Amino acid sequence: MKAHIEFYFDFVCPLCFLATKPLREVIKEQKAEIEWKPFELCPEPAQQMEQIEDFLERPWNQSIAPLAQQLHVEINMPDMPPVPRTHLAHEGFYFAKKHGQEIAYIDAVFKAYWEEEKDISQIEVLAEIADSLHLDQEIFTRILKDRTFEQVHKDSLVHAYEDAHVTKVPTLKIGSRVFQGFASKETLEKALFHERSAKDREK
Repeated sequence: MKAHIEFYFDFVCPLCFLATKPLREVIKEQKAEIEWKPFELCPEPAQQMEQIEDFLERPWNQSIAPLAQQLHVEINMPDMPPVPRTHLAHEGFYFAKKHGQEIAYIDAVFKAYWEEEKDISQIEVLAEIADSLHLDQEIFTRILKDRTFEQVHKDSLVHAYEDAHVTKVPTLKIGSRVFQGFASKETLEKALFHERSAKDREK
């Protein structure tokens, strides 16, 4: 039985972007399964943040940049205040998931924002991403304009806030263990080992 990981993320969170690298490595090596859980750092009607650093515990150059260098991940501070809303990007995720492209979509949206500095609150930008993944661009555009997955996304947020008690991202759940903030590959491996050991004892 595969170990199960829940990963709560928002596309405008730099630590979420960086956390996907060790997470993907562990999933591949350990044959664990991941459940991607969209989260919004600044949902409507809250006022939009002007800078990414508004929700970082330490300044960019002291935390994000060194970690990205350590992981060999390209990341840029997007120069587009205010920080984009992400509800449409997440609603697009549900469409991609429906067509088995959730991981490719997540990677592409993260790349668009953190590497290419594109405004991922814009339908046109998200539609280009969908097209690059061979998803039907016309249908994708329509579902975002019609807000087809709006309620699905809202229900997911309610679950995150009220059931999972998520207050910040990235948040990872592996069995009974909860990790807030960036989790290294070693940390994930240890958590998966303990989870498998606990399940073996239950047999």
